Amino acid sequence: MSAEDRIRWNKVYYERALRAYPPPDALLVAYAPRPESVAPRRVALDIAAGLCQNAIWLAEQGYLVNALDISHVALERGRAEMAMRNLRTINFLHADLDNAQIMAGAYDLICCFRFLARHLFPDLRDALLPGGMLIYQAWNVRRLKKHPDTTRAFLLELRELPSFFPGWEVLHDDEVGDISRFVARKPRDYGRPGGDDDSSDLTPNLGTRPHDWPFQPQRE
Repeated sequence: MSAEDRIRWNKVYYERALRAYPPPDALLVAYAPRPESVAPRRVALDIAAGLCQNAIWLAEQGYLVNALDISHVALERGRAEMAMRNLRTINFLHADLDNAQIMAGAYDLICCFRFLARHLFPDLRDALLPGGMLIYQAWNVRRLKKHPDTTRAFLLELRELPSFFPGWEVLHDDEVGDISRFVARKPRDYGRPGGDDDSSDLTPNLGTRPHDWPFQPQRE
C-alpha cells in the first residue's frame, strides 16, 4: 500500500476509535474452535485486524494472536483495549499486507474480515496447520450496485472464495447480498502423497509449529 493509503486508513480509524468498541464478527464467534477442542498453545492470525476486536475476542478464548494492520492508529486502539481487559497474548503488528511475510505451518486459525488481497491466499494456505481453520469474509461484486466507484479488483467474484481452497472441508459458504462468507478446515493430510491436495501448484510448505515461541506483545 502507498503512503497515501496509510494516511487514509489512519484518518478512518481516528474517527472510529472515538466510537464504542465494536463486538467481534458473528462468523468468527460461530465457528472459531473453543479452547477445549484445540491443542495447547493455540495460535491465531487476524489479517487486516482494524480495531482488533476479533483479536481481542480470540485472546479471551485462550488464543495467542498476531494482529496485522496497516494503521498504527487502529492497532493502538486495540492495544488500549487489551490493557483495559487485562489481556497479554496479542502481538500488534504494523504491517503492509502487500509485502507481509506469513510464517508457514504456524497457525491453528486465520481470520480475515472486510479485506481482499488475492496474492495472500497461497500464504494463508501454507500458514495454517493441518486441521487448522480459515474464517474469511469480504465484499463481493454485488457491492458495485450501491457503490459503483468501488474498484472491482478489491471485490470477490461470486463463488470465487472456494476456488482458492480445493479439497478443504467447507463448513460455511454463502453470499448474503454483497458479502461473501467462507469457513473451511485444512485437511490433516494436505500436501502429503495421496492426501486431499490434488493441485500440484498449491502444495504448501507445512513448516514447523512454534511450540516454544517467546510470545510477548511487541510494539511495531
